[in-house]
Amino acid sequence: IYLGYATLHHYQRRQGIQGLEALTEHAMLRLEREAQDALYAASENFPGPLGTVASTVMKMGCFPLGGFTRPYAEPGDDLTKEVSRLLTTPSEIRDMFQEGIYSAPEGTTHQMTDLIRALPICVEADRVATSIRREKREPTSEETDLIAKADALRDALIQVDVFEHATAEEAQSGYVRPALLGTEERFAKMDKIVFREAA
Repeated sequence: IYLGYATLHHYQRRQGIQGLEALTEHAMLRLEREAQDALYAASENFPGPLGTVASTVMKMGCFPLGGFTRPYAEPGDDLTKEVSRLLTTPSEIRDMFQEGIYSAPEGTTHQMTDLIRALPICVEADRVATSIRREKREPTSEETDLIAKADALRDALIQVDVFEHATAEEAQSGYVRPALLGTEERFAKMDKIVFREAA
């Protein structure tokens, strides 16, 4: 219920963003279905000799007409495809989710920034490649350059194990992540420093 209110509150505050209605509908349909399933699962989980009685009473209270009073379903395929399209192509929804994400300066290696900057290029290259296949023609030199650039970006971005450091700070000698430093400080203050002993 809280997540549903939070979703509707966010929708009310950000109205006017193209595609937000579809995203909100998808989120609310899933939350309604999850709440319905949770109530049904709870009604099936009463232990003890009176569990069957309690289960029946709860089901009669929550779902008096059986399946007819469990109307919530998962979002349909069309809506899911629309939300997927909004999140995987340049859109106002993507721009909304990218608000507040750190963007490194040009020429700096930063995985998240590189992913964000590569998306429009790759989407445009895919559109061009689809057009070339549909029209059964040879690409122009500009289209060839665009497709090659997109392929190079993809090849660079999918290399998951080639980054020695996630950020420039981590590359500095003696750098310790704040979370690890905080863990060490907490363990230093404890009598038992081995996890098994602390447990």
